Amino acid sequence: MTGRRPGVARRGGRRRPLAALLVVVLAVLVSGCSGTPEPQEPGPGDAAGEVTVGPDGVQSITLVSSDDYRFVPAMFSVLPGQVRVTLDNLAVQLTHSLAFPPGRSPSDIAESIPVVAPSESDTIEFSIRTPGEYAFICSFHEALGHTGVMTVAG
Repeated sequence: MTGRRPGVARRGGRRRPLAALLVVVLAVLVSGCSGTPEPQEPGPGDAAGEVTVGPDGVQSITLVSSDDYRFVPAMFSVLPGQVRVTLDNLAVQLTHSLAFPPGRSPSDIAESIPVVAPSESDTIEFSIRTPGEYAFICSFHEALGHTGVMTVAG
């Protein structure tokens, strides 16, 4: 005899593996919803943006931001002179900005776009003379890698 009573099931036989599986699934779901995206670095497909020169001689480029914490393009080059930068915010949820932080470039660029709401755009224009690399950022999301570089050729 086995010592079991007929009609009485053993407890815990199948419940432990099921409970362990539920814990693993819950842990995966919670970690996937942490809400802290990894900083973005320009990848091999991030080509330098194309700058156009208008009839007025102003060099122009449009940067696009969305919900992925990136500028597209993240890099572009201009010659010394007048520059016009437009920021198109194609994000569904995020507000973005565009600034050239003081002290991080050969000379300071005071012009900035402090706030661009989702589906909006704004433009700045400035004159630049000193060659070199000029960092630009989204002041809200710089820590998440929302940065870029404007190179002024010399």
